[in-house]
Amino acid sequence: MKLNHLITFFILFQLSVFSQELPPIEVFKPKDYGAEDQNWGISQDTDKSIYFANNKGLLAYNGARWKLYKSPNSSIIRSVKVIDGKIYTGCYMDFGYWEKNEFGVLNYTSLVKESISLAEDEEFWNILALDQWIVFQSLDRIYIYNTADKSFKIIKSETTITKIYKVKKSIYFQKINDGIFKFEDGKEVLVTNDILLKDRIVVNVFDINDELLFQTKENGLFTMGSNKSIKEWDIKLNYKLDKYSIYNSLQLSNGSLILGTVSNGILHVNTNKEIVYEINQSKGLGNNTILSLFEDANQNVWLGMDNGISNINFNAPFRVYKDQLGILGSVYTTILDDNILYLGTNQGLFYKDQNKKGSFSFIKGTEGQVWSLQKIKNTLFCSHDNGTFIISGGKAERIENTSGTVSYTHLTLPTIYSV
Repeated sequence: MKLNHLITFFILFQLSVFSQELPPIEVFKPKDYGAEDQNWGISQDTDKSIYFANNKGLLAYNGARWKLYKSPNSSIIRSVKVIDGKIYTGCYMDFGYWEKNEFGVLNYTSLVKESISLAEDEEFWNILALDQWIVFQSLDRIYIYNTADKSFKIIKSETTITKIYKVKKSIYFQKINDGIFKFEDGKEVLVTNDILLKDRIVVNVFDINDELLFQTKENGLFTMGSNKSIKEWDIKLNYKLDKYSIYNSLQLSNGSLILGTVSNGILHVNTNKEIVYEINQSKGLGNNTILSLFEDANQNVWLGMDNGISNINFNAPFRVYKDQLGILGSVYTTILDDNILYLGTNQGLFYKDQNKKGSFSFIKGTEGQVWSLQKIKNTLFCSHDNGTFIISGGKAERIENTSGTVSYTHLTLPTIYSV
């Protein structure tokens, strides 16, 4: 398939002079997967099945079919993590794991039962694995489960524990008003109680060039160097993030970051600290509130949302444009010529430098229906209701004495010899 034909196929998603070029997005609504709206956690098994912590239970997707497993106590499942073939989940007043039986059906085993005494109305929002330990986090306690001897250790907090984070071989957590801590030899150790972080909600912690990077909910990103001092990761980026409320975040395998917001979809921040994508509901997501993020084995990014699930393929060989305001109209033909992408629509001819960000520009004089674009012997022709145009460098020149045209054919005349 020729490049211009390939572009034509995918451009037939409506295009926009205002929106950016976006990776393809697949949207799943509650009616598609047969469960409730909200999806709080995401994980993947070695067979590439994806699991979601859904309001109605554990939701499984094998790429073709969805299956729902209701939580044992009929409560909302808040967290999910696949560890060594077991699917661990946390919900209201319970946590445990699911395993497949001989028929491939998941069965649940509680780790709570009578083994431990939970606090009143506990819900388990996060699950992480470190060596032989599995860590379950509620807002008041952290339960450390030793898979070797089946024992528990419990860390209690007088203040709210917002989240737990795994960075390399360590697990970190925040106690609001107390600071950032980590587990060390089974004990909690203070990492920092710097004023820049102590009273701010930390959404996630990453490793960037062997330094800790802290993602806050409303104040941007901060880094901690070897001298333990806290500073802004990038002042310009933090200024842009100031208008967003970040609910969760994810570091992709290529080192870039996905930030999931409360009401503005996602932001994709590259390793140069630039926001390369801002994707929300108006640009193709199923919802603007991002409750969970996950990168699967094929580098697709899954979004668990307040209403539904979306999947973004950042590695796709094409990008999609959306014409929300209908300015471009219906696209009938496209061609890529000297790195300029031309779109022939029922509103006229538009163009854009393929290597630059920005909007499409209208080519003056081409108002009306464009039928085809063809390049013949280094000349680009545009067939139009008003005649034939020669296109070059974003400009159109009408060939005199031509009426409406639809397409062209290049004829090679036979050579005539005289004797």
